[in-house]
Amino acid sequence: MVVLNKKGFVLPRVEREQFIRLMRLGLEYNRDKGIFCISSFDNIEGILDTVSSILNDDVLFLQNCLMCNNDFPCSDCKYEDFCETKNLPFQCVCPQCLQKGKTPQQKIF
Repeated sequence: MVVLNKKGFVLPRVEREQFIRLMRLGLEYNRDKGIFCISSFDNIEGILDTVSSILNDDVLFLQNCLMCNNDFPCSDCKYEDFCETKNLPFQCVCPQCLQKGKTPQQKIF
């Protein structure tokens, strides 16, 4: 199992056709840093499948906390079994902010 950060991750060198497929699925490539990042979440299942096949391993993405902006794995959350966006690169509330009783409304207002 490989855990990746949606803001930037490294993949091994891929063939031209596979690189084009990654770009069409919604990844961007930063040539200066040599990292990929997710720019579009429209085809996240396709991204997961393609990156998993490149790495020959299951891929999970870190969540980003709406409150404190920290990245965290879903395995840290007590709601992991019930979550519909588990291990997908979306935003959520981390266990630390949940324990402190913070809610997204407190940050917005």
